[in-house]
Amino acid sequence: MLFLWTTTKIGKIWLDGDSIRHIVSKRLPEGFYCQEVSFIGDQNLLNIYITMPEGDNEEDKVRLEKKFTDIFTKSGMAVHINWINIAPQDNPKTNPVWTMPLFWAGAAAALTAIVHLGLKGILWSLFAAIIGYGVSWILLTDDGKKQISILMQQFRR
Repeated sequence: MLFLWTTTKIGKIWLDGDSIRHIVSKRLPEGFYCQEVSFIGDQNLLNIYITMPEGDNEEDKVRLEKKFTDIFTKSGMAVHINWINIAPQDNPKTNPVWTMPLFWAGAAAALTAIVHLGLKGILWSLFAAIIGYGVSWILLTDDGKKQISILMQQFRR
């Protein structure tokens, strides 16, 4: 998403939100995640939304706030960091997999598949799932599209 910063005699200055988010993300320690950034152009205010792990201390918050303030203040922006706690059920490090409803849904589906499909049916279903995943990966992801373009260039030669 592009954010309008200001308008000058020469034209408008836009900021790329994804690039700012990438700048923030690569400077975060393990367990922290930049969910979103927003920019209020008339106030020169950059809002950063960071998800932090449960039980994190204030020292890390202060250190990160200073770090990002130092980075973006040089460009003339004020920085406001909004801290978001990870809900315990969304943090896989704190909960074993068997306490998640999705695990039990998968287990029930697997048991039903074994009873109704048998081994041959399950193997065909897995084969179809792998093919479906592969085709969707090729068609929908940037890496897949790059592979297709490389392959097409080889055929053109």
